Amino acid sequence: MNVSTRLAMAVCAAICLTAACSNPRSAERPAKPSYDDERAHDSKHRQEHASDDEHASGHGGHHDKRFTDPEKLADDWNDPARDRWQRPEAVVEAMGLDSGMTVADVGVGTGYFVPHLAEAVGSEGRVFAVDIERSMLDYVENLAAERGLEQVETVMAQKTNTNLDADSVDRILIVNTWHHIPNREAYSRHLRERLTEGGSVWIVDYTRDSPRGPPTQHRLDPEEVVGELEAGGLDAEHHSLELPRQYVVVGRVD
Repeated sequence: MNVSTRLAMAVCAAICLTAACSNPRSAERPAKPSYDDERAHDSKHRQEHASDDEHASGHGGHHDKRFTDPEKLADDWNDPARDRWQRPEAVVEAMGLDSGMTVADVGVGTGYFVPHLAEAVGSEGRVFAVDIERSMLDYVENLAAERGLEQVETVMAQKTNTNLDADSVDRILIVNTWHHIPNREAYSRHLRERLTEGGSVWIVDYTRDSPRGPPTQHRLDPEEVVGELEAGGLDAEHHSLELPRQYVVVGRVD
């Protein structure tokens, strides 16, 4: 092979190499996540949604689940990081609680709101922690004892009956639980009868576009909740308090 031939072959090789390097199809692509990575990511989100969907429920509804391990659930439900989006102090302030009042937390779960409510009503007030799960109520009783919250009293409820006395409470709080309750219009009438004159029911639940919470098909728009409370004889409205993942609806005794 003479010098001219070798030179021509070297030039052709250089041209081909340049073309390959400039071709976007030949550029190195980022590696796709492995199946195990994607599966772990999806599993984590499913667990988060399931945990939120169960939060402070125990009322059955579309999930009729039993809760037997409050110690484990409290790791998520009572996590201080929840304060950032739940805004418990803002919720309690909006409820207008004063010292000496009586408030019921219906679907109390592991008692996330209980210390906040107890502080608002003071030692002269009363906090009824209401749930249909005995294990949850036992957990809340221990929580109250550890923190010296003598104004807290647990109440064993049924799916359609809070077992609160008529005309016995000034405020009722129901957080992330309303969408679980069957026959909510009848339940609204039941709640109205538990309230004292000037009393109110406060419903806090997930928005349609919340990144966490129950499956979308089980979420309720605030307008639906307003209608259900009004059907029970309450004067209801979508409250102006803004929460990152939830809305607030209040129903007042007319």
